[in-house]
Amino acid sequence: MQIASNYYQKNILLTRQETNVVRRISAPSHLLDTQAAGKAGVLPAFTGNPLKPLSDYVKFLKVKSYVSAVTKELDRLPENQMPIFRNLSMEYMEGLQYGIKVFKGLSMKDIQYLSENLHVIAVKRGCKNMCGYCYADAKPSKREMSWEDFKLITDGFKTLRKRLGNLPLFGENMTKGEDTLIYRSTELFYDSDCMDIAVKDKKGRLHDFIDLTNELHGSLGRKTVFDTSGWNPDNKKLQERAEKYAQYFAKPENMDKLNAFNLSFNCFNASYVAGVKALKSGDSEKYLRLKDKFTGRIANALFTFTPLAKNEKFNVMTRCFGFDARNAKYFDIPAMVWLRENVLENLEYLYSADLNGAQKYVKNEKDIKSFTNLMADKMNGFDCSLNSSGRMKQFMKDFNIKAPMQDHTETSKIMFEDLQQNGRYHKYLAMKLIDTDGRVYHMDYARFFPTEIQLNIKDKSATPKLANLRKQFAITKDLINRKEYITMKNREQ
Repeated sequence: MQIASNYYQKNILLTRQETNVVRRISAPSHLLDTQAAGKAGVLPAFTGNPLKPLSDYVKFLKVKSYVSAVTKELDRLPENQMPIFRNLSMEYMEGLQYGIKVFKGLSMKDIQYLSENLHVIAVKRGCKNMCGYCYADAKPSKREMSWEDFKLITDGFKTLRKRLGNLPLFGENMTKGEDTLIYRSTELFYDSDCMDIAVKDKKGRLHDFIDLTNELHGSLGRKTVFDTSGWNPDNKKLQERAEKYAQYFAKPENMDKLNAFNLSFNCFNASYVAGVKALKSGDSEKYLRLKDKFTGRIANALFTFTPLAKNEKFNVMTRCFGFDARNAKYFDIPAMVWLRENVLENLEYLYSADLNGAQKYVKNEKDIKSFTNLMADKMNGFDCSLNSSGRMKQFMKDFNIKAPMQDHTETSKIMFEDLQQNGRYHKYLAMKLIDTDGRVYHMDYARFFPTEIQLNIKDKSATPKLANLRKQFAITKDLINRKEYITMKNREQ
């Protein structure tokens, strides 16, 4: 990272020689909101023992001078030289979180650590789809955040960003300068289907994916991802919800709040898997019935999402085993090509019925061909880079499938040893997940490492266990909060 000035080097980045340098400059008023100081910057009233909150407030007053220096310097930097949150001294920053309820009990180093690559705020846990390969080993669950708890989190980040002059808190720690789209999202799910994500507030009002997306984008400045594997077309509530989403995200200004809108089309769907098991037992009639149920479900989803067909952010993720797998006859590329043709036949039928009926999406024969071809193009790629996390291991055993899979045991150890050595400045890309109880996990999708960090939200009751949780590699606050002795050279790396 290029440094713009000597002042920036000496007072914003922390080095071994500069741990006691603090320049005193009056903080601009916009860095101190009513949560921290009350009206007109007056010290707020304290309840209980005043000594501890008073000392916190004094820390906050001291850190304002450092923040002021940071924000003034950032104003002088070209956009391509803007630092990320980790480039600032969290030791100088300690106290900036004063008065932000959701961060109570957390240091600025804790907050910086959980903010970097914050990839998931899991507002809901669990899924009813029971896909055979599910990496998350998702099972049905009613566990979800309240709207109020979600707002505590988003408002907390919003306040902290405001105090930092809206400096991005979520800068990705990309290895070797890589910039992968998925890591630039903060998703609202880990093991849930976005069609089922909707949370209630204390008055019982429902806030669906649109409300959650707008709150996330407006408060954290982060885009998210919509991901579904379809729904039962006979479920009127979900069908109406899907049509609402299609119309809403068809507008460019709304789709701009997403990094992707995905429909998952894979041969591990529970209905199709049950059909294959029936076929292997000699019941071909049941196989065809369940296969048609699956392909009809996907065709209905494609039909419903027709308003999004021309948008490059609308993707159909087609996942199966590759040619290097053995005994994967019903779950490999040739099988998916055949299922794809079944889906497209169903889709063409739905478009024809629409032309002869409501004409919701198609007005003539040309539209039928155009939309069918668009959807066919979306389904051309095959993702065969599967791994053995979650239910996949058992799935492969059930069908005696042999395929090369990554062994995560050794890499878990390597990642943890790197964190032990380098603390918050670990080298390996790792994302963070905030669970519905506010607990923070270090993750790379295949593995989860527990941490001692938990946000201060109201509902901290137990959540479903995360798949592949590596309890033996627990990340302590001592690892995260070690004293910063980082040289300029190391920090730039």
